[in-house]
Amino acid sequence: MPDPAFHDHVLAGRLLAALWTVRLLAKGGGTPPESGAFPLKAMPTELVGGELKALTGRLLTARGRDDDRWKAAVEVFRDVPDLLPKKLSDKNMSEAELKAFADGYDAQRAAHTEKYGRLLGP
Repeated sequence: MPDPAFHDHVLAGRLLAALWTVRLLAKGGGTPPESGAFPLKAMPTELVGGELKALTGRLLTARGRDDDRWKAAVEVFRDVPDLLPKKLSDKNMSEAELKAFADGYDAQRAAHTEKYGRLLGP
């Protein structure tokens, strides 16, 4: 169980990874960021906000994909409410908060790569 003080940051990182998974399943392009590339003092709202706003469009795009990609996108989409932190912080993250965010991101990316790996590539 993550440290309660950083729980929302872990969830925000997991949320970002899930949003990137839907993006890749929908063939939205791009390369997911590496967790080490998140800048110190970043804000979760900046890191997650654009991907969260694009989620519906990406889900609609995934609907037009083959059945396996669509089914996977739906599975990930259904997890999104559980990954939403109570508050998506609009404050700069401290080093410890950034580590919690990155750890959550890495854990979710690894789980999705293991489960959907063959669908995430080109």
